[in-house]
Amino acid sequence: MTISKKETSILIEIFYSVVFALVFLPYFYENQNKNLILMDGLMDIIIQIVISSVIYFAVCYSILEIVFKRKESRDERDDMIDSKSYKLGYLLYELSLFIIIGYICSQLQNKELLNLTGNHELYNSFQLTDGGIVFLILVLLASISIIKSLYHFYLHRTN
Repeated sequence: MTISKKETSILIEIFYSVVFALVFLPYFYENQNKNLILMDGLMDIIIQIVISSVIYFAVCYSILEIVFKRKESRDERDDMIDSKSYKLGYLLYELSLFIIIGYICSQLQNKELLNLTGNHELYNSFQLTDGGIVFLILVLLASISIIKSLYHFYLHRTN
């Protein structure tokens, strides 16, 4: 089973998305009950994400160019595969937008329901945090990236 340069590039993206989810998402999960200002080491983790992403992709794509020296031809089939995978990614991004809006609205509605029941202690302790929203966004983005790349890889392998 030989893997082409395009397929290897897609596998590099999939591997990065999985590693990102396993390495960086636990930090945001632990801090999802905090505001962005109160998160300890948020700037450090953002700097780590940026630096590790740049180094990872620079090294991987440099090795990819060295291993696959010849340029692969691009035809209509490749454009069709790219269009299908990006269409799926776009639809998933749209779906995730509705999920995020629904999450925020349901949290605000739950808070108002606590106010109407007269339970002021729970009402005052209930808060919609920036960390929870950021965690939800990052989980959705990582999962969408993995799904889109897997579909892209599947289309390359089957066509």
